[in-house]
Amino acid sequence: MSLNVELLVQSFEKVKPYADEFAANFYENLFQAYPEVKPLFTKTEMKTQGKKLINSLVLVVENLRNPEALSPVLNALGARHISYGATPKYYKPVGEALLVTFEQYLGEDWTPEVKKAWLDAYRDITALMLKGASQQSSPQVVDKPATLPKPIPTENPATLAKSTTLKTEISQESQLLQSTLEQDKKVLISIQIDREILQEIINNFIKKYQQFQTKISKQPLSEVLKQIPSKLIDTFWSAPTWLVVLVSTLIFIVFVVIANDNSVLADVLGSADSISLVIALVLFIKEAPDRRKQFHYQAWGTIDAAKDVKVSYARVLALQDLNKDGVSLRGLDAPGAELVDINLPRANLSKANLMECDLSNANLTYADLDNANLSQTKLSGANLSHAKLGFAKLNQANLSSANLSNANLICADLSHANLSGANLKDASLSGANLEGAYLTGANLKNAKVSDYELSSAFLEGAIMPDGSKYKSPVSDR
Repeated sequence: MSLNVELLVQSFEKVKPYADEFAANFYENLFQAYPEVKPLFTKTEMKTQGKKLINSLVLVVENLRNPEALSPVLNALGARHISYGATPKYYKPVGEALLVTFEQYLGEDWTPEVKKAWLDAYRDITALMLKGASQQSSPQVVDKPATLPKPIPTENPATLAKSTTLKTEISQESQLLQSTLEQDKKVLISIQIDREILQEIINNFIKKYQQFQTKISKQPLSEVLKQIPSKLIDTFWSAPTWLVVLVSTLIFIVFVVIANDNSVLADVLGSADSISLVIALVLFIKEAPDRRKQFHYQAWGTIDAAKDVKVSYARVLALQDLNKDGVSLRGLDAPGAELVDINLPRANLSKANLMECDLSNANLTYADLDNANLSQTKLSGANLSHAKLGFAKLNQANLSSANLSNANLICADLSHANLSGANLKDASLSGANLEGAYLTGANLKNAKVSDYELSSAFLEGAIMPDGSKYKSPVSDR
């Protein structure tokens, strides 16, 4: 259902000058009508809570014309409220108290049309928040392995450097070739193929061949031939290891049979260990994903072992290697870690605990840091261009001279953060808490942020969203 956006915006503009009073009266109305809700706020500083309410309303009203951006934010907001104990049964009391408060402040402007507009808006907002709450209640997939092998003890942590790791892998893979060579000779000899299994393989082959003939008759031959390499690759990785070895051996034998007895190829193929080398090579390639998975386990083991260590070069390498392989770092727990100059572009670090870390000059472009804890973290000079920082805790963080252009900072807590000289061009700061934030000399050109959100920040020398330079208001004497 389409909302009356113009009416909602106009009515909210009349309330904004009294934002702090509005929030305080809202909670008074809520607790008076529904005293059972009050225990949810026993450990809450109500002034801060009131500011969060106004920021949320500003966020919603400013993005009414941009539902694609608003929907995921409200989903996330609903999911967060589950952890606060705000179950769906409390949505009705909150809605009623909100409408009562609007009526108090709008007075004669609280017309039936305005009331209906806010009722429709609250209904749609509630639906999106409840959707996020239901997703939060659903079972979550754990990205990080629950049980990790213990890291192999070493005399010096520097042995995890890439050059040494490469030597170790080569040595291990060489041993693998030698050990599997003898084992697979015995396995190959002992394989007994049941007639039914063999018949099934033949039937499948005939079926695939018939499908291939049909494609040839319907498609140009060049298009069919282009599909063959990808089909062979897919079959290689999906087929059982024993079948891949068997087919490779049969193909090798066919080459031996058809080769000219006097040719060099016949001499090479006819050597005693040729068939064993073919088997070993196939196994080496086929088991590459398993070796990569084992490397990931060892990398996670290195990260976990360095949890209480401030400086660990091995941890930095492990994080970079995992991210390079596309492994999610979601929920990483590394508070206080020194990660200066770390290179983690496009990393998934959502819900990570990086409190009090040193991420100075880090490369976190396009990184997902939604709901991450970056409180008191050093991010001076860091590249966070296009990063996702929705609902992130960045209070008292040092973001001086950081690149936050096009970053998503919706509802982020930036209270008392140092953003002096930061590049916030085209960033989204709707609903962000900027109380006491230092934005001196920052570039806010085209940033999505309201005057209300900026009202409690220090803005000397900042470039405002409209491109003008901030001018301090002249105080009356």
